[in-house]
Amino acid sequence: MKKIVLIGGIGSGKSSVCEAFGRLGAGVVKLDDIGHEVLSFPATKAALRQAFGNAIFDDGGDVVRSRLAAAAFDSAEHTQLLNSITHPAIMDECFRRVDMLGEAHDIVVVEVTSGEMTREAFSWADAVVAVSAPEEVRLARACARGGQSESDVRARMAQQPSDEQRASIADYVIDNSGSVEQMDHAVQTVWSALAR
Repeated sequence: MKKIVLIGGIGSGKSSVCEAFGRLGAGVVKLDDIGHEVLSFPATKAALRQAFGNAIFDDGGDVVRSRLAAAAFDSAEHTQLLNSITHPAIMDECFRRVDMLGEAHDIVVVEVTSGEMTREAFSWADAVVAVSAPEEVRLARACARGGQSESDVRARMAQQPSDEQRASIADYVIDNSGSVEQMDHAVQTVWSALAR
């Protein structure tokens, strides 16, 4: 089984690329999905309460993701603090799912949205694939998904590595600035190389 890390900035179309890999037969693990689940873990909630206060919780004691985002993405220090709390639990669950999917798939793609973007951080992976698109395209996509203002999206972009930084640690780069057909073709090309 080959473990592939998929990286890209907000609005780059990582999820669409993930789905394209899935259609070709890859197992897919999305760290964002795991990240949402981890927010319900008692130990995570306790650490988040200590770091960001009670304002990020609703009356029932659940984390309100929009409030957490506002508190965590307002500075690089707060983003780092959030990652230090959630990252270990996310990665434990990630590796559990990768092993499980590896029993049925030759390639498992892990979509990574945050955390340390270095080759060392992905030493467990067989390859790194970066998804890129121009900033204005990414901004339009992220805002179109709803729930985030342009200023929120720009603030998150400012906290993330650039496409150039991601490309520098990637084995493959998928340009996702064009049509769905162009994206599918690019994914197929990378898939063929990975399957060799």
